[in-house]
Amino acid sequence: MNGFKFITNNFLAKIISLALAIATWFYIFDLVNTDSFLQKNETIEDVFSRYQFVMKEVPVKPVFSGKSPEGYRVLFDKVKIEPEKISVFGPEEAMDDLEGLQTDKINLGEYTRSVKLSLGLNSDIKFLKIQDKVVDLYLPVEPLQIDPPVESKQIDPKVK
Repeated sequence: MNGFKFITNNFLAKIISLALAIATWFYIFDLVNTDSFLQKNETIEDVFSRYQFVMKEVPVKPVFSGKSPEGYRVLFDKVKIEPEKISVFGPEEAMDDLEGLQTDKINLGEYTRSVKLSLGLNSDIKFLKIQDKVVDLYLPVEPLQIDPPVESKQIDPKVK
């Protein structure tokens, strides 16, 4: 008797839930079996024939943030990046917009002496194959030359 009561309790809600579950199953089954959801077995030749791939050499641009600590300055005209240009491989449409690669951000507030940094490269364009993913950057830092204040000489009226 207890099992019969369990089945008949909220019987209408159980029937509606079952009907919705069956309808959902048929809907999903139909979606999965359409062509848009079937996996396409594309070969590398298919991908390469659809897009034209090119190789391009682009400059590397350092990205600075912050400012130098008080009493120090960065000699930006003497910053050196090795290599200065990087070869990039990708779809021609993406390469048309590529003007250069950017380094990871360099926080100038951290440096009180010249350093050589190894930095990663970044690009806003996806699907690029970058030849070297790391560049070396020489960051020259020097202390500011502060001239000592000029002492004014006072004339002592008693001394002749």
